[in-house]
Amino acid sequence: MMASIIHHPSKKGTDLKNVLPRNKALATWKKILITLLWIAVWEVAYLIINNDVYFPSPIETAKTLCLLILKKGTWLIIGWSVYRTLFALISSVVLGVIIGIACGLNRTMYDIFNPLVVVLKSTPVVSVIIIAIIWFRSTNVPVFSGFLMCFPIVFSGTVAGIRNTDPKLIEMCSFYRVKRSDMLSALYFRSSLPYINASVVSAIGICWKAVAAAEVLSMPKNSIGANLYFAKTTLDPAALFAWTFIIIMLSFILETIYAKVSGYDKN
Repeated sequence: MMASIIHHPSKKGTDLKNVLPRNKALATWKKILITLLWIAVWEVAYLIINNDVYFPSPIETAKTLCLLILKKGTWLIIGWSVYRTLFALISSVVLGVIIGIACGLNRTMYDIFNPLVVVLKSTPVVSVIIIAIIWFRSTNVPVFSGFLMCFPIVFSGTVAGIRNTDPKLIEMCSFYRVKRSDMLSALYFRSSLPYINASVVSAIGICWKAVAAAEVLSMPKNSIGANLYFAKTTLDPAALFAWTFIIIMLSFILETIYAKVSGYDKN
């Protein structure tokens, strides 16, 4: 009797070990099939439009993408665009979290900064880019534009996280006279971390879009945006789609890395 009781959980554990890889495999195949479905839709759309100048085929885009990847200059261009995006993103996250925590804890500080954040949220990215072109060198325009687009997202997420801290935990810390610095690091920051992570993941995609748009208008040397503009002027939609695909993949990779490092579940 005891032997059967002891043996049963181990059998259950073995079943779970077999089920988990099977579920992962099914999820992977599902993603592959969905991707193939959309490629098929793309091909059908290409056949219906039947004009390479307006809409390239998936095969032509894939060929162009492979040619771009094999060029050494492409990696230099990607490197500079990644640098600009990371600079804008990191600076917006650092300042967004610091100012967000201060504003979440102090109502007066929030009242001072909130009008600025509201204005930034409402300002079209094109207006920001044009102003930045007047103020800065072309290589700094994408960084400034990306920063201004991402800062409000991180700021708002941090403030929401601070304000949603469990009041019972705050009361307990006050009762036991926990230091303000310890409350800040162990309570407020940890409570707001899920909100910060969610806002950073959202900001990554926004930052790539803002930086690419700024690169198109400011035309800095070695930039993906400049190559998007060149593809447009030379009527090369396959190159346009290929560079766009590179931006999408870079954004996806950066989001995935951050999600893995921070433990944030995008799903």
